[in-house]
Amino acid sequence: MLFNSWEFLILLVATFALYYAPWSRGRHGKALQVTVALVASVVFYGWEDPKLIGLLAISCVGNSIATGRIIQHKVAGDDLLVKRWTRRAVFMNLALLGIFKYLPFLIGMVPFLPPHWVDAVKAIPLPIGISFYTFHGISMIVDVARGEVTREGGALVSEGSKSGRFAKGVRDIGFYLLFFPQLVAGPIVKAKEFWPQIGAKRIEDIPWKGVFRALITGYFLKIFVADNLSEQTAFLSRGSDYLAALPPLNLIPLLYGYTLQIFADFAGYSLIAIGLAAMFGYRFPLNFNFPYLSTSITEFWKRWHMSLSGWLRDYLYIPLGGNRKGVVRTYINLFLVMFLGGLWHGAEWKFALWGSLHGLFLAGERLVSRNQNQVSKIKKTSALLSSSSSGFWSLASALSIARWFITFHLVTFLWLTFLMPDIASIFAFFKGVCSSKTGFSGPPIFSLVFYGTAVVLYHVWGWLKEHREHFASHLARSPLEPMLHGIMIFLIFTNPGAPRGFIYFQF
Repeated sequence: MLFNSWEFLILLVATFALYYAPWSRGRHGKALQVTVALVASVVFYGWEDPKLIGLLAISCVGNSIATGRIIQHKVAGDDLLVKRWTRRAVFMNLALLGIFKYLPFLIGMVPFLPPHWVDAVKAIPLPIGISFYTFHGISMIVDVARGEVTREGGALVSEGSKSGRFAKGVRDIGFYLLFFPQLVAGPIVKAKEFWPQIGAKRIEDIPWKGVFRALITGYFLKIFVADNLSEQTAFLSRGSDYLAALPPLNLIPLLYGYTLQIFADFAGYSLIAIGLAAMFGYRFPLNFNFPYLSTSITEFWKRWHMSLSGWLRDYLYIPLGGNRKGVVRTYINLFLVMFLGGLWHGAEWKFALWGSLHGLFLAGERLVSRNQNQVSKIKKTSALLSSSSSGFWSLASALSIARWFITFHLVTFLWLTFLMPDIASIFAFFKGVCSSKTGFSGPPIFSLVFYGTAVVLYHVWGWLKEHREHFASHLARSPLEPMLHGIMIFLIFTNPGAPRGFIYFQF
């Protein structure tokens, strides 16, 4: 079920009405609200394919059993059994992910297998959002094993794991894993952040201004920007022969268009999820922080899909040793984390290549910045230049713009490995760009300018918030914001693109 469908609107209205019904204020208010939200989440997930609900049930029950056991053994002080149950639970989550997402990919690389075996494995469907809810399960297990959950969170699960109250534990853990705003495409919310929020909610406490801001902006980015841009950028996935025949003035706008589209699509989804969660009394972490303002690949990953970056850091990079085991090991860890992060997006070599290239650039930036004396000199020089120059076009600002320009175009061209159906298409794209063909078609350029300008202005607003805070706060208090929201609503209803699923639903 898509957030931009009439079915979802009906489900949302019905869920909201039942969630805040008068009986939710009673002694069992929390239990009733959690149950309503959980049922709505199951309907939301199973709408297109009810058979997938069984996989969710396996994940919920398995994680509930493991979580209860880990808490029991932690209370008893048995660290050996805590580690054993933690490994079992992590293995279970990874096994679900491996069987449904990676086994069809791996089986194709095994020689001499009977063709009917290969075809049977490749016919296994990829459950929507499996990467997200397995990552939620792993973070929950690890947070509990580390003792990083709050007292309230620990009590929530340990009570549910006692005899006769197991169903309550499954319900509450299921609510964390399946809460529909973040179920299929994040943000990835950690258990230690979510569990303390579980409780009875009141309609009077809804931050309506923030809800409307997030929902309007999110739906605008998705329906007006991303869906309209996708009508043109879809030509990039037509294959190598088609791409090689296009002139440069068509190919380059299409690539810029996809760069803006993927941001609008995923950032739009994340804002919708944040707004929906706030409607039901839950705070989700910010997932995008104006990533195309970045002046390095390192900064880009601190701004893009921040919940995934934080998850990879906390549950993969740091356990691998982080930067604590020497320089060479640090570079290996950076590369390995980004390689696996690429494969997380899909069981295809193009995603592995995309993650690997980002890992190489991250390691390269770290190598360049190793010499702290040089970094210190650069900072002192920049400070001197800033103090001796005024205005936007100081030399220090010019250097910053140059770093931004390089970073933006690195990220843009790396999206090719994310988007293209095969490596041949990537080479065909560059062959077309370097060709001497003339002429162009108007729609790609029109779409880039007309729809992509919204993403550019969105990042201009981000730059003002970071560098001209006083001016940005003045604008936020002016009538400009409600006027812009009115324009967004008008464009959503009058100029929507063809309805499409969110890009990250496939992961």
